[in-house]
Amino acid sequence: MWKRFSPMVIDAGAIASVHALACAWVLAGAFDHVSDDDFARVTIAQVFAHAPRLDPSATSWLPFPFWLLGTAMAIFGRSLHVARVASIAFASLAATLPYLALQIGPARASRARALAAVAFAMISPWSLWLGASTVPESFTASFTAASAIALGGFAAEPSACKLQPWFALPLFAACLSRYESWPVAAVLAIVLGARQWRRRRAETIVAIALLVLGPLAWMVWNAHAHGSFFHFFHRVSNYKRAIGEGSTDALTALLFYPRLLIATRPDVVGGAACAMLSLRRAEVRRVWSVPLACATTSMIFLACGNVRDGAPAHHPERALLGIVFVLAMFTVDALGRVLPELMKGARVTWMVVPLTLLVGWIVNLRALWGDNVPGTSSHEDRRTQLATGRKLRAEHVEHMIVTPCAFEHFALIASFGEPERVHVQPRSSDPNETDCPRIERIE
Repeated sequence: MWKRFSPMVIDAGAIASVHALACAWVLAGAFDHVSDDDFARVTIAQVFAHAPRLDPSATSWLPFPFWLLGTAMAIFGRSLHVARVASIAFASLAATLPYLALQIGPARASRARALAAVAFAMISPWSLWLGASTVPESFTASFTAASAIALGGFAAEPSACKLQPWFALPLFAACLSRYESWPVAAVLAIVLGARQWRRRRAETIVAIALLVLGPLAWMVWNAHAHGSFFHFFHRVSNYKRAIGEGSTDALTALLFYPRLLIATRPDVVGGAACAMLSLRRAEVRRVWSVPLACATTSMIFLACGNVRDGAPAHHPERALLGIVFVLAMFTVDALGRVLPELMKGARVTWMVVPLTLLVGWIVNLRALWGDNVPGTSSHEDRRTQLATGRKLRAEHVEHMIVTPCAFEHFALIASFGEPERVHVQPRSSDPNETDCPRIERIE
């Protein structure tokens, strides 16, 4: 038994270690944060660690990331350093799940193909930026992709029912972390129900229950706490319209995410287009038809939500990460199945495909050193606020009143580490203000 699983354990440890080191390397460079949301989320987790409650943010933000990060901070301390280390650890451990889904799941991918698929998916600019930040998109994308790959194939394999709840559980967590996981859970619940409901296997019933529980529980909570099942959607859309980012042209809004996917990972989109030809084979369709349906449904969900102004308000690339993971791993696994046979008759011709993918992947990595690294523009530079927060923490300030200009105060509070000692005044919104945020100590 150990001989069978030891290579997977070794590979999973290597994936987690390489991912963590890559994220740490990114943080050692120009990258520091994606947006002020990073620090706002840390602040909410710090409050949760101090005084836990079911809905830590009381906003449209889903609760699981705050439960997870807040628990880690309750154990190890509420510093920003702990938040960063814990976030990278979560993302790196989650990165092993798609590999395990390819190995244990119906894909039965070879060791080399599974490792190559995970590398192609996760060693990319947005994957590493999000993995190195304190936002939940990285581990959520890994959870979503792993569940889609495993459960999509298990639906056609009654003998694998025992594993279904274990791969439904990560998607349950993902559905309580990011909304783009919801359509994936819906597709998988429908497929499992349609294909296996007659057997009434307890494992299948548990898996379906986990898939639908997250979204339904959150909607019921919104109805209870805010008076509407879809309060979270209205909150996001109203916010986008308030800051002037609402959609005016329906067609442009509808095509926004497909175009962004091509711009963000052209190597993955191009490779997936080539790999689509392999779907003529029954073995490829059996493994990948449902995961591809999940990715497509998620894209439709984002596109339609964008028309209604319910998609992410900034850095929309982060919402595509789960789709990218599925398409990237499909590309490597599907091409890995068919290329060896095709290359027997025309070796030179078919070698162009993997070489082109490799070159495209390397070119895509250039963004890590480019001029568009998130959080590095002058108006997003939070080094001063972070240093001020550390200084106030070292001085054991009892209480303070903070008046922000925009959202820069979240970096200061997250660095300070004790939000309950900070009273935040309404934003000044003064464009001529140079000293932001204004701080008044109360001893």
